[in-house]
Amino acid sequence: MSFIRTLKLLLLFTIFLSASDHFKLYKFKSGMVYYDVKTSSFDNNLNSQVEGIARLIFDNWGLKELKEEDVGEVQRGDFNETKSHHTLTLADHGTIYTVNFDDKKIYKTRDRDLDMAITENLDLSDESIKSLIKLGANKTGKDKVAGYECDVWEYNDQKVCLYKGIPLKIVIKNSGFLSEKTAVKVVFDKEIPPKEFMLPNFKIVEDKSYSNNKASAVRTQDYISSIIELKKEMEKKGVNLDDKNLTITPNLEKDIINALGKKYLEKQKKYLPSLLEAMKKAKECIRSAANKEEAQKCLKPVEDINDKLGDRTPSFDFDNLNDIKKQLAIKELDKEIKNTEVTAQCVDKYSKTTDVITCTEGKLLPQEGSTSQSGSGLVPANGNNQ
Repeated sequence: MSFIRTLKLLLLFTIFLSASDHFKLYKFKSGMVYYDVKTSSFDNNLNSQVEGIARLIFDNWGLKELKEEDVGEVQRGDFNETKSHHTLTLADHGTIYTVNFDDKKIYKTRDRDLDMAITENLDLSDESIKSLIKLGANKTGKDKVAGYECDVWEYNDQKVCLYKGIPLKIVIKNSGFLSEKTAVKVVFDKEIPPKEFMLPNFKIVEDKSYSNNKASAVRTQDYISSIIELKKEMEKKGVNLDDKNLTITPNLEKDIINALGKKYLEKQKKYLPSLLEAMKKAKECIRSAANKEEAQKCLKPVEDINDKLGDRTPSFDFDNLNDIKKQLAIKELDKEIKNTEVTAQCVDKYSKTTDVITCTEGKLLPQEGSTSQSGSGLVPANGNNQ
């Protein structure tokens, strides 16, 4: 929750640099990329093999974007088990549809940060490359995947081959683990059949609370006031952010990010300790909840604090509450707690947003079901796309 918001400041920064005639997530008006997915992991007690397919479909420069992955996992060891994992997310002009194939439901919400990027006509088609550079990745060569020559970038145990910002191959390899996602068919700037964006005929559950909640209003107001303050500070330094010929030096970039993040960082210092305590209590409360109403009540203190921060509180499926749904919620809360603990330590230690970002780099767990604005489908191994 907390650190995700600080990274959004990097996107706010692009408002002054990336305005174009229309919003862009990609350098192509449309595209279809189909992948083979293979993952192998093993230890002394368990071998796991994953195989399946994935696809990235987009139109209108990314205003409409579908990401899907359908894989089967076979585990062998002390016990044999076969599992299937099927995920699908559709972003349509800022509206996000997340399909839960287990519950046969589609969760509908808005991405306020994406809304702002669309309104500002931002060109985010280079964000994948910029993110890798900021992480310290190096371009090490070229490869040819699905008929396209792509640039190979390496970072820690991850190797990514990008064609104009779009990943055609992602390889993660370390001790006991190998994951490969390789494009097998690529089509750009062709008409996309409407059926490619069709969702399953499941019940749609609209997240009205997120569309209209206090956190959204606070976040929007904070963004506006931060931009106003940023312009004032830059004017004092003789910098005109509206100048299209402005050269952004590394030091100026840091000044901009720190100015944008000043207000939020002050809030983090004030509220993160109480947020941590509230999440820990919520986790134990959900464990003993008897029904949906009790489970939702457990999250109320967390939501109250997030409203002040302007952060979204995770929503969970508590309908027909059972142990499996409790464990899923607790698992996700555990990730939130661990990430917030890391962020809180860095926030307590530093007074600038850029230092906090550097401090947390590589230490955060990825969040399930997160949506990246880079438009590439690329998720850095350290989870910084959240």
